[in-house]
Amino acid sequence: MDWQKSMNQALDYIENNLSCDIDYYVAAKIMNCSEWEFRRIFSFLAQIPLSEYVRCRRLAMAAIDIKKGEKIIDVAIRYGYESQAAFSRAFSRFHGIAPSLARDKGSAVKTFPRLTFKLILMEGSGMKKNPNHRTNIIGAGEVGYAISVDMNKDKIHETNSSFWDTKGNEVIGTTALPNYGAFVSEEKCHLFGDVSGKKLLEICCGTGHSLKYHADRKASELWGIDISEKQIEKSREYLLLHGFSAKLICAPMEEDCGIPVDYFDYVYSVYGVGWTTDLEGTFSRIASYLKKHGVFIFSWSHPIHKCVAIENDLLSFKKSYFDESWYSVPLEGGAISLSDRKLSTYINALTKAGFIIDEMIEESDDDIIQLYKDSDFAKKAKMLPVTFVIKARKL
Repeated sequence: MDWQKSMNQALDYIENNLSCDIDYYVAAKIMNCSEWEFRRIFSFLAQIPLSEYVRCRRLAMAAIDIKKGEKIIDVAIRYGYESQAAFSRAFSRFHGIAPSLARDKGSAVKTFPRLTFKLILMEGSGMKKNPNHRTNIIGAGEVGYAISVDMNKDKIHETNSSFWDTKGNEVIGTTALPNYGAFVSEEKCHLFGDVSGKKLLEICCGTGHSLKYHADRKASELWGIDISEKQIEKSREYLLLHGFSAKLICAPMEEDCGIPVDYFDYVYSVYGVGWTTDLEGTFSRIASYLKKHGVFIFSWSHPIHKCVAIENDLLSFKKSYFDESWYSVPLEGGAISLSDRKLSTYINALTKAGFIIDEMIEESDDDIIQLYKDSDFAKKAKMLPVTFVIKARKL
């Protein structure tokens, strides 16, 4: 199959560049998809994050080079380590012995063979579909099955915070301003306007990239909340690296965590509020944080997109649009728990919390689509919305 040939060609490119910087955009272009999609496809098929696969391949090749008698510092630099000490630590963790001992005759080092993808079709009796399984849509297509679960707030918080503490950015990546998500950009929408001198709070601040976006635009005060301690740590480090700071709080967005009321000009969330276990309660809290006529802007994956996959250039419904049940998705040794809410659920919750809607965006940006025009995800984005953004105002 073409995808199989393209994936193996992309892996050939990676293999040929283990000893230098790998441009993952080049590998993704071989697959005719975005870098984000390429990482997701690889991780799903290989059951290991792409970055981890490359790290293991480099350390395995490093052991071979050292056994050949090459200098450790030369090998360390070849495979991207800034110092021999950093390389030695990574090598020892992976192989269980120090690099200097790898030269000894009879010393055992780990092997980590390169991957090759092959499709094997087998005849046999069909498997009955588990009634607790449901379709999981990622990007343009159907990717495995999600498992239906009961809505238990504490368990969901535990699952999702653990995921973002360990694998979040590696598996899902960072979605941050100026992008609201797939194929929608603030540079085109201009929902914020001038934020200079304004106080802003980000819900699910992640790695701090969106906070920096507003810091660059001279916001006077920045706050962020996230359920993951690691994400808060990353956000703080990223902002400090660029000379900025923010008041950061690690807590679920549904809970009272000391955020001041009637204080902010803007509250916003980029692919964040959909993680809440209590949408109406979260929107009510957000309304309380805002000044009178303050603005709330948020984006999320469009609910119709989560129901439809593209197959052979045709759209196919894979689940009911009206199904808002909770489900869990295993992702590379971790898991996430979510619910696909209807668009009307978001709108009604906003109204109940005392917001009026200024603007709603569903259209995909044609300029962004052109960058990925050969990918299935871009084809899908031409036919239906994959991201929605709402700008609402507190009454």
